Amino acid sequence: MLGFIKGILRDKDYDNITVECGGVGFNIMVTNSCMANLPSIDEEVKIYTYLHVREDEMSLYGFESPEEKRLFLQLITVSGVGSKTAIGILSAERMSAIINSIINEDTSVIANCKGIGKKTAERIILELKDKIKPFDYIIPNDNLMDAMLENNKALEDALVVLTSLGLSKNDATKKAKEVMDKHDTAEQIVAKVLHDMGN
Repeated sequence: MLGFIKGILRDKDYDNITVECGGVGFNIMVTNSCMANLPSIDEEVKIYTYLHVREDEMSLYGFESPEEKRLFLQLITVSGVGSKTAIGILSAERMSAIINSIINEDTSVIANCKGIGKKTAERIILELKDKIKPFDYIIPNDNLMDAMLENNKALEDALVVLTSLGLSKNDATKKAKEVMDKHDTAEQIVAKVLHDMGN
């Protein structure tokens, strides 16, 4: 319903901000990373949002990037994980650490988040380990994914080949992210992209 809000940042306090857009002040609960990267008060800001509606409450949650919002939406599909819990997880840990823990089935990172025990961490990993594609969460010009991208040499080599075949770097990166798996070689990535483009 509300994909993002672009307006003037009027207030920020702990985990809440107010963004004025069209004469309306939207109160948004944001992640720590979103809060840390906000501009100064009275400057323009763009926040990716999720509107949570319940019988007795409407809450607006905010994220600094589509990737952060995407991970939040994955987390709230897990039984027993609500919006506040999911935003708490994203605020407690780097996105790369959360994704790494899910992929490697390591409960320790998520279990250490406030309000999350080992059983909930195990459930998150069980329900998301086959749904998470690491390269869907790469943020341009950000080193969040360094630990996870042990395979980035293969991606880099594949991008060299794909760009030499006429694709722009942006298109090549996007297509590679859509089809590749964590342990693919450069040749496998190129083959998957070319196959996908041929369909």
